[in-house]
Amino acid sequence: MIDMNKFSLTKHDDELLDIIKPVKQYSNEHRILAIWAIDCLNRILPLFEMKYPSEIILKTAVGTLQKWINGEIKMWDARKYTYTVLALAKTMEKYDKPYSQIVRATSHCLATCHVPTHSEGTAMYVVSAIKLINKSKDDAVVLMENERIWQINHLKELMKNPLSKIQS
Repeated sequence: MIDMNKFSLTKHDDELLDIIKPVKQYSNEHRILAIWAIDCLNRILPLFEMKYPSEIILKTAVGTLQKWINGEIKMWDARKYTYTVLALAKTMEKYDKPYSQIVRATSHCLATCHVPTHSEGTAMYVVSAIKLINKSKDDAVVLMENERIWQINHLKELMKNPLSKIQS
């Protein structure tokens, strides 16, 4: 696990990449990474929804990815919505950087349908949001570490039997 005292969005977590990188596009494991990305995002999404209750772009993005996971829409159709999510992120960065990180996590989450390694971006932006939202708290690093531990453990659990997770 990376040292959360030195956390940066530019530094990959080797432990996560060892699990994610070998995954082939459009495999069962690829869909598991999408499920994992949604699970990671859902751990912080309620904070965004409390602050911005009328904003539906993030919920729509998650629903779109879920449709791809279920085979209801094609990857290209799901991927198109990432541009809407990114536009919101760019706008929000000007006035609410911490919460824009949740939007960026959402864009990576949805982009997982296209490239499996975008799932790591979801996890990274979730940790970044935790860092920025809690920057004045003494336990910010502990919160970041706890989140990364949960992310890795959850991913390992999901990857144990990917086919059963998709069918359930």
